[in-house]
Amino acid sequence: MARLLKKGLLVLALFAVVWLAVIIWWQESRTLPTGVDIGLYLFALPLALLGALWLGARIVRAARAPKPQPVASAPAAEAAPAARAELRVVAFAARAGAGPDAASIAEALIEQRRPELDPGLKTLQGFPVFAARVPQLDDVELYAAARERGAPADALATAGLRATALLVDVATTLTDQAHRRVTELDVPARDEDWPLLRFDLLLPATWSQPARERARAEVLAAAGVWPDSRVSVTEHIAHDVMATETLLRELASLPVDTKAAPTWRIVLAGDGYIDQDQVAQWDADATLLTHANPHGRVPGEAAAGLLLNLVDTQAGVADAGPTASNAAATAPSFTSTDLRVALSPMIQRQKPADARGALPEPALAELARDLLQRAAVAPDTVVHVVSDADHRGSRPLEALGVTSQLFEHLDASKDCHAVGVACGHTGVAASLLTLAIAGEACMQAEHPVLTLTLQDPALRCASLVYRPAAGTTA
Repeated sequence: MARLLKKGLLVLALFAVVWLAVIIWWQESRTLPTGVDIGLYLFALPLALLGALWLGARIVRAARAPKPQPVASAPAAEAAPAARAELRVVAFAARAGAGPDAASIAEALIEQRRPELDPGLKTLQGFPVFAARVPQLDDVELYAAARERGAPADALATAGLRATALLVDVATTLTDQAHRRVTELDVPARDEDWPLLRFDLLLPATWSQPARERARAEVLAAAGVWPDSRVSVTEHIAHDVMATETLLRELASLPVDTKAAPTWRIVLAGDGYIDQDQVAQWDADATLLTHANPHGRVPGEAAAGLLLNLVDTQAGVADAGPTASNAAATAPSFTSTDLRVALSPMIQRQKPADARGALPEPALAELARDLLQRAAVAPDTVVHVVSDADHRGSRPLEALGVTSQLFEHLDASKDCHAVGVACGHTGVAASLLTLAIAGEACMQAEHPVLTLTLQDPALRCASLVYRPAAGTTA
């Protein structure tokens, strides 16, 4: 209503200015206007100016709109093999503004909580903005701790400090999970008896190199319960929101090396936008959620991770003889609590989701249906659809469309959840955050959960989190 009133007042103001200018011109030039003059100058001219303003506004919005990802990724997606790409997940962990762990975030989604106004973040006009801030983090304490540890000035941006703290929490949680599994029966006597622990750390390309190096060092320090010689961190620079999805598919396609040393693998991603400078930049670029821009972003922050088993250790024992049998004593143990994540190929929308008039496209529902068939999961056993969507554009409608087409037994208002609505914009962390929440929902309900990746304007993919039937093997 307020938006309609604002536009109406703008139209009236334009007509008033044109009429006043024309009448003054007629009086000064002593012109006696005819009926044609009145129609031309008092009606046609203001309407023409309105049309020019409308066209100019459309051109400006089109120039500012997010561009779709380069089509260079499309050939790889089209060439993706039809064979099932799957990961075996031992544990999930997540932390975001909606909750300190995956279970709390899942509960927030079910209760349809929304980010609140953040008094610490302001628009350029000085108004508070909606933000999904993790309340337990203190910016002053994080800054002081980083300075005390010798962090360079380029690594002290508020958003990076907060996201790194969240990454450390998630890394510690997953390392403890791995440690518990390894030491269930006995603690390995020597360092070389411990399995390898490898971190794959995804960080935004927009972070400075010192900030990424500090995050890497902090994650490495979080694995303090593990022997230093058996831990490594591989940094992956994420240039777009699909970087996590690409990495997971690469890991799923790795050939099984039955002679490889027992290895735990933790995939981590963190990102954050709880920073006044970032909010000011978004506001200037008209990408921030405000009363005048209802389709803008809500600043958020999150970190999430998966603890993976990528090597079938039993096969290694069978094929490699006594040496592998000795190594198996400290190999990861996997139980019926472990979940599987089946990954779909990536597809590309015909029309970017941020384009005006964009609508859900049937290809996404077909992609999800094919994923269910290849994983041998009946659609009526799926209990939730979780996407990384937020309130912007066609994204929420895409998830609702898939739910209504494939899962008639689900209530779209209760069983279809958009992580971005509760957690705000979490950038690089969005995909892993969605998977962690889906994993938690799958464990609680003991039924499969479908996830949809919708943040990118053009690229789409899906994942299915489920527990394999007894007796099945990966």
